[in-house]
Parts: sequence; C-alpha cells; structure tokens
Amino acid sequence: MSSLKRIAISAPLVALFSLAQSPVFAGGDGGGTSASYGLSNAATKSVVNTLSRGTSRCRKQPAAYRYDCYRWVYRRAANQLRNNDAYSEAQQALEQVERSLEAVIAQNRDTTQPKRRRALETYTPVKPAAIPRVKRATIQALEKAETILLRSPTNKQEHYTRIAEAINSNKVLLRSALLPGGMIRLAQTLVSGFLRQG
Repeated sequence: MSSLKRIAISAPLVALFSLAQSPVFAGGDGGGTSASYGLSNAATKSVVNTLSRGTSRCRKQPAAYRYDCYRWVYRRAANQLRNNDAYSEAQQALEQVERSLEAVIAQNRDTTQPKRRRALETYTPVKPAAIPRVKRATIQALEKAETILLRSPTNKQEHYTRIAEAINSNKVLLRSALLPGGMIRLAQTLVSGFLRQG
C-alpha cells in the first residue's frame, strides 16, 4: 500500500479518535475540569431531579408504603450514576440509603397488608407501629449519605454538594413529619411568613 493511501485511510481515523476525546463524547459538559472527570451538569441535575420529584411523589403514598417508595427513589438515582467512575462515591452513598431502607423495611414488614404496585415498582408496607422507627432509620441513612457526599474530593464538590442538598431537603421533610401536628402547622406558618418577607 502506498504512503498516500495510508495517509488517506488514517486521516479519518485520527479525526474520529479526536472527536471521541472531546468533552461532549467523554461525558463532560465542556465546562472546565468537570469534563476530564466525567462529571456533568446534566448528570447531576438528573439525579437531583430524581431525588426531589421522587420523594415528593412518595409523600403521597400511605405512610406504611412510603419508605419502600423512598427506597426505589434512591435505587433509581444510584442506577443513573452506574458506569460513571466520576460519581462512584455518590453512587455508593445512594446505594447505602437503599440498602439501609431495604433492611429496616424487611425487619418491620406488615404481612397483613398487600403490596402496592406503581408501574414497574412494588412497595412493601411496614407495620403502623413501626413507622416512627423506620422514619428515624431513614433519616440516619440520609445523614450518612450526606456526610459521604460533603467529604468528597475537591474536584467533585460542586456536583456532590448539589446531590447532598437534595438529600438534605428530603431529610428536612422527614424530620418535620416527626413533629406533632400543631408544631408542623407552626413551622409552616413561620416558613410562609419568612418567604413573604423575602
């Protein structure tokens, strides 16, 4: 094969290799160092949305089924980060929440009630008397995940902090539900007044 033919064949291959190394194809967002670590605003936002929207939807479930719904939310969020090494610590933190919920739900399962199905998910109920205990265990799991994320390497802190904030919001909602009804209404009133002032 002549040298001219070899150059003609190799040129497209070099161009293709260069394109594959660009931030768009490497999983980055083109914004500085994030691309080199596989972090992206799109991936982070997707996980944050899964946590926020999923938790809001789970709050509409009956209390006995709510915690297995939360487990599914954290499972889905962790799966979104699978095969992306840049989010390995975040994935592990989310999986830790899922495992903790799976264990406490299994320990407190209400076998007298049927499971509930939503699309491809099936929610296992817990005993009514065990709900406060399951709730506390959930809060502890969220706190542990939040700590893992906030201790992330410097180059990951921007993205991991956003995920930690979503987890913290979930935790705050759970904690408010532990308050007696009158205190919840008081807290809502105070928050509403603060927002009006702002």
